[in-house]
Formats: sequence, structure tokens, C-alpha cells
Amino acid sequence: MTFIGLTIQEWAATLAVVGTLFGGISFIFKTIIIKPLSDAIANLQKSIDEFREQMKESDDDRKAIHMRINRLDKRVHGLEVRLKGGDIHD
Repeated sequence: MTFIGLTIQEWAATLAVVGTLFGGISFIFKTIIIKPLSDAIANLQKSIDEFREQMKESDDDRKAIHMRINRLDKRVHGLEVRLKGGDIHD
């Protein structure tokens, strides 16, 4: 029995060869393109996570510094009022 001029065995052999080629191309594509991209994305995600943690720490430090400045500002204002002998409420 033939289909488009090829027997069943010839079709099976053709499909086996085509399947093997696609499998090989797929493996090479994954090895050369997908794996390096996946690794780069994983590294980038790690860097982003580290950056996010550093930003949180920086924000906490900034808030602490802001609170210290406010306390110092109140102390300086109180000292200025005492030196000038003026009213505490500015």
C-alpha cells in the first residue's frame, strides 16, 4: 500500500528521520539558547532580590536619620529659645 508514492515503511523511516532531526535541533536550541537565558534570568532575579533588600535597609536607615534630625532640631530650637529668652512656641 502506498500513499503519495511512498510505502508505509518509507513513511515510517521518513518520520523517524524527521523526528530525530527535530529532537536534535530542539536539544541544541535548549542547550545554546534557553539554558543561558534561564541562567541569566535567575541571576537577574537574585540581583533584584538583593537590591530590594538593600533598598528596604536604606529606607529604614533614612527613617532613623530623619527621626534623629527631628529630635536634634527640637533640641536646637529649645536652646535658641533659651538663649534669646523668647517664647518656646514659634
